[in-house]
Amino acid sequence: MITGVCSRVRRHVGAAMEFPSVTRNHRAGAILIAAAMLCPPAGTAIAAGLPDEPPAAEPVSFMRACDAQGKGYFLVPGTDTCMRIDGLVYYEFWVYGSNQASGQPGWYSPSKNGVSSYTRGDIKFHTATPTEEGMITTFTELRMSLQSNGPGPEPTQLTLYHAVMTWNGITAGRTQSMFDYFTGTTYASLYEPAWSDTKTNMLAYTYSFGNSGLSVTGSVEDNASRQVGIINGPGFDAGTANGYAGVRAPDLVGQVNLSQSWGGFQWSIASHQVNSYQNNAVGYDKSAMGWATAGGVTVNLPFLGDGDSLVVQAAYGYGALNYVATNPIGGPLVRSGADAAIVVNSNGTKRLDLSRAWSVSGGLTHNWSPKWQTNINASYLDVNQLGRFYDFSNIDVQVEHVFMPVADFQIGVEVEYKNIQPTIGSTGNALVGLLHIERDF
Repeated sequence: MITGVCSRVRRHVGAAMEFPSVTRNHRAGAILIAAAMLCPPAGTAIAAGLPDEPPAAEPVSFMRACDAQGKGYFLVPGTDTCMRIDGLVYYEFWVYGSNQASGQPGWYSPSKNGVSSYTRGDIKFHTATPTEEGMITTFTELRMSLQSNGPGPEPTQLTLYHAVMTWNGITAGRTQSMFDYFTGTTYASLYEPAWSDTKTNMLAYTYSFGNSGLSVTGSVEDNASRQVGIINGPGFDAGTANGYAGVRAPDLVGQVNLSQSWGGFQWSIASHQVNSYQNNAVGYDKSAMGWATAGGVTVNLPFLGDGDSLVVQAAYGYGALNYVATNPIGGPLVRSGADAAIVVNSNGTKRLDLSRAWSVSGGLTHNWSPKWQTNINASYLDVNQLGRFYDFSNIDVQVEHVFMPVADFQIGVEVEYKNIQPTIGSTGNALVGLLHIERDF
């Protein structure tokens, strides 16, 4: 306030001195000059505690970019940690049907939808902190989704999709299983082809052989994430519960991976304990050790288009169906397959009969131009469990075409056909069409 008054006084005094005719009254001029003498010189600070105009704002300190970590990373103020925040939002509209009412979505059952919509949002946090003992990185991804399911409230799901840290070859947290290789390039929103695609808790160590692109990994992973179930079959002990007992051993996973300019390959192996709970008069646990192995090859196809590639892989599992197919679909007796069943032998003894399964899958990506892309994914799955009573096979083919008019934005259409061939029961055929709109940021 004082500063403002003095500024006005100085302006009047200056005008009086420059244009004497402005101040006709000499007494008024003297008063102005006296008032100006009482004011502090221009630019002098006013004593603290007196009302005054707000002080000038401090200079803005902009965040520093972490160019060494890549695009989008910035230095967190007051730390040595670089961070990047990104994510995506997408919307899908599905039209689907099936000629099999036993658990398959479609128009043929009044309780099933023929159309549906789905919205998802992901937020991702990446950090990198240099230390004297090596770089520490973390990656966290939160996934929020909502699917329309007809009348009634539509539940929103919040999932901790990734939460993992790495340091000097050590990986700890929740992330993609080290067993997995190719997990698809199509949207695969309703059905997923027959391959291993599982997020799980793990503790792993990876050793890389210099700059050769070759690495080996050993991993201890969550057994419960891979459990499919134990089925009811012929000779089944009627007093036995359909399910696993408590986890007694983790899954052990080994991996060899090669990444080169021409493409790459991976070979994986895993153990999986099947531990069933038998709820009969005596009550006891029975377990058996299952296992799985898989191999895949990626070949880049630059002569077809920039970024084009072909992937082929195969897997076999014994009492470890989830390592062969994450989303298997059986017939009316066993809708999703199983790892094993408790059966009663002819002499009255019991045994844990493990299932056998194998799959072949792959995908082709072709970029027609920077704005147009086509993806084709396909798989075949064969499951053998309890002789012929519960055997089934799946064929899955997905074709999508994607339009990318601007960076980080896409509109895609996809068609998927799935064939379910159970040994017992009728053949199932499912068809899905979807529209996908996505923005990445």
